[in-house]
Amino acid sequence: MAEGSRRKPVKIGVKEGGGAPPGYQWNVDVIDEAFGEAFEILDGDQYEHCSRQVRELARQQDPTHSQTIDVRPVENYYELRDKGGILHKINIRIFFFVHPQDRKIVILGVINKKNDGKTPIGDKLLMKRRRRLYLEKYYPTT
Repeated sequence: MAEGSRRKPVKIGVKEGGGAPPGYQWNVDVIDEAFGEAFEILDGDQYEHCSRQVRELARQQDPTHSQTIDVRPVENYYELRDKGGILHKINIRIFFFVHPQDRKIVILGVINKKNDGKTPIGDKLLMKRRRRLYLEKYYPTT
């Protein structure tokens, strides 16, 4: 990265109303750390597969209760779960929360879950912290 240049801390994934008809029902923000984590784990085709799943969530009325994507609650956010197929042995977790007032899905992070059982405590704490920092920055309380 060139000296003095900075990456955007949040990237816009999709915008509500965009995409093929009937369009997205939700905006999607991807924090920079999540974007970097995804590219450390996934190749281009795998990343595109996961992006399609997030776009599918953005088309749904309630992305926290999807009929087509495996979504589970974790703490005060959610995880999109997928493995196999194009992902091969990768057991991907895409963490996100929903900000209903702005109709926004915010992608907090991405991990390759290597253990059986619950999401590791360290990953839970990291995503909880990222959620808090995002809300403090973009939705400060007065």
